[in-house]
Amino acid sequence: MKIIDDIKKRKILAAPLDWGLGHAARSVPLIKELCTKNDVLIVCGPSAYGFLQKELPDLEIIKIDDWRIRYPKHKINFFTILGWIPVMLRNSIHEHRFVKKIIRSRGIDCVVSDNRYGLLYKGLECHIITHQVYPKMPRGFGFLENLGGWIFKRYLSRFNKVLIPDFERGDNLSGSLAADRDLPPEKFVRIGILSRFSQLKIENLKFKDANCRLSTFNFQFSILVLMSGQENQRTVLENKIIAALDGLALNVLFVRGVGESRPTINNTKNITFRNLLSGNELRDALMAAELIICRAGYSTLCDVVALKKRAVIIPTPGQTEQEYLAERLDCRFGFRSLSQDYDLFTVRLREMLL
Repeated sequence: MKIIDDIKKRKILAAPLDWGLGHAARSVPLIKELCTKNDVLIVCGPSAYGFLQKELPDLEIIKIDDWRIRYPKHKINFFTILGWIPVMLRNSIHEHRFVKKIIRSRGIDCVVSDNRYGLLYKGLECHIITHQVYPKMPRGFGFLENLGGWIFKRYLSRFNKVLIPDFERGDNLSGSLAADRDLPPEKFVRIGILSRFSQLKIENLKFKDANCRLSTFNFQFSILVLMSGQENQRTVLENKIIAALDGLALNVLFVRGVGESRPTINNTKNITFRNLLSGNELRDALMAAELIICRAGYSTLCDVVALKKRAVIIPTPGQTEQEYLAERLDCRFGFRSLSQDYDLFTVRLREMLL
């Protein structure tokens, strides 16, 4: 990764966004690479804090209050997003001031942030990781997309580099969000897929037998469900998937993506529930699964592609980025997409699995 190789002998502050674990997870391989030639300090929100402590135990991590946005039970629309803007602006100002104090006290001379747009400082080398240069607008407001993208691109251009986690050449995942756009290459750089599993070798995994029985688990399964994202939509989809999978002649490992403090769900005849998995458990589960069911979050898509797995991807309703990615990637890279609001969701999901 040449752009990372060029950053050396620096005191770096790495700051992944704390909106789910996707941004933190995809930052891990990049932070590890930065650590080989630099002194790295991490700033992150409360959700990512415990995860990064386990993944990067030798690094100092400072916790910051982060975005507190709750998804509505109804479908997200343009006015929902408008309501989020004051919260986002407030948090950007807060994180800018909080991190500025750290920069001054720790002698930081380079910032590498993941989707933290407030971490831009005059006179300091600042890079940002994002796969969205031209964010998608909600239905009915597509006419604002090019104007919004132009404004957004101009702001991003103030960073030293915009690091796009997508294939460096050829076919791509992000499409018109970034990779299909005519962007100045000296500023916007495709750095390849970011995934904790990019370097994983199948032969290094220790299975008990050839039928997906793992050393980590004492049961067999063929389908892995990875829940993620913000409430209330996480729970809405969880209930729909359970209804579709319960009673099938397929064994399922269902990872709910919630903290261990949340109540657990009793296992059914064919579904084994876990609130969370450790990094090694998740690695083993992903490798063992014949099929993955997950949200269409970009970081999750990168993990699935890195592992060369098949997946059914279900975008969060109204989250325009996920809806675009699901539609774009349907029948590509081993993905099939399914709408959460599809009237025959249970029937259609079962058809995809059987």
